Amino acid sequence: MEEAAGFRDWKDLLPDLQGAIFTRLFLEERLSVVSSVCKSWASTLAGPYCWQEIDLEEWCNQTEPDKIDRMLVLLITRSSGSLRKLTVSFVQSEKTFTFIAEK
Repeated sequence: MEEAAGFRDWKDLLPDLQGAIFTRLFLEERLSVVSSVCKSWASTLAGPYCWQEIDLEEWCNQTEPDKIDRMLVLLITRSSGSLRKLTVSFVQSEKTFTFIAEK
């Protein structure tokens, strides 16, 4: 199938641009739905570009407190040192606060 003039394939977009697009989605969509669409999308989600700003405030209010620390560790690890902003409530342990500070 020929590409339309002036349009580029999704996989040709820069990873940080793909990540910026994905940050407009809800957290649940990024973690569950998007990665199953195609390899390119899964690769982008596995990288740090989608996780530079992590907002768990709403999610924290709707989930069990024991899951919050595990989610923080998962997402901060995915950010690979590129985390710029974190919004979260109900952090359960000092160990998690230390982990956040170190990353």
